[in-house]
Amino acid sequence: MIRAALFVCAGFMLAGCDGAATETLPDGVSAADVALFKSAVTDAGCDITNDDQAALVEDKTGFDDATLSIIVQYLTLAGESEPLVTGFRLTSGSCANA
Repeated sequence: MIRAALFVCAGFMLAGCDGAATETLPDGVSAADVALFKSAVTDAGCDITNDDQAALVEDKTGFDDATLSIIVQYLTLAGESEPLVTGFRLTSGSCANA
């Protein structure tokens, strides 16, 4: 089972990044994968801060931990998510005003 800590680690890894995200998706991740992930996070409540919410995202997407981490990193660099103390928040789409 995925742990919310995975998302926290993704946020901390980004702390040292200086570059902005480009339109290029990470290797092995499609636009459909990102859309599915965003949908799963929105369904889980926009903030992923505990194991139950993280499990909902994992179950809906079927992605492994590495893919989930890559997508969180990509969205954070793209300005569509932000790290929280215990996870992350999606800040785009329906979650922009949540």
